[in-house]
Amino acid sequence: MTDRSTALQILAVLQQSPVGNAGVLVGSSGLFGFETAVPALTEDIDIAVPEQVVVEHGPAIVDILAHQGFAHEPGTATFVRPTSGVSFDLLGHGDPRDGDHIGGAGALRVMVFEDISRIVGEEQATMALPQGGRALTPAGFVASKLLTERAHKGSKDKIQALLLLAERAADEELGSDLLRLLAGVDPVRIEDLRAAAQDAVFALAHDPLFSDAGAEGYAVLATQAEHGLTRLLALLEKRDG
Repeated sequence: MTDRSTALQILAVLQQSPVGNAGVLVGSSGLFGFETAVPALTEDIDIAVPEQVVVEHGPAIVDILAHQGFAHEPGTATFVRPTSGVSFDLLGHGDPRDGDHIGGAGALRVMVFEDISRIVGEEQATMALPQGGRALTPAGFVASKLLTERAHKGSKDKIQALLLLAERAADEELGSDLLRLLAGVDPVRIEDLRAAAQDAVFALAHDPLFSDAGAEGYAVLATQAEHGLTRLLALLEKRDG
């Protein structure tokens, strides 16, 4: 499993490239951007960078990272340091109106996701890290995980969001920021994420092995996830007026 120090080291490496301080920790590695007891349980480090930077400086990014010991896997946005086995993926963010697409040019192409673009573009969703680079705020992390739609490890995304909501139950600012981040989301998607969160908690509570790959380690946190779900449902009811 990767850890916070590894994630911060990779952000430091990216600072030596045209990415500078614009890299944002996203995905499960977003949990490394702030203090939390919620385990990331991830082998991956995902960092979102401005799509335009990749378009303009893709080859330079690949070359500089190579000099830092990270080999680029051709045809992907994955970089691996063979000596340690540490790897990370670059994602893109840009104008959410462009939807999901592949961005960049030449050797480096990145997946650009509409939801990540929307969240990273919101002021209250990211924060600068003292060591350089950026990370999702707790509200930004919760919003991104609730909006993520994938069959594989889908329950893990929702459980991480719920565990953080439960852990920060007294943080009213998180709740307010989350509602602002979800304000422009289509009501149908809100209903979908509500149902997905409920399904994830049900699975966590009733499947002893919790067979959704990547989330088995959360089985001991089922009660905390239920508390997070209760808070989420209350926030969504407030959103609905």
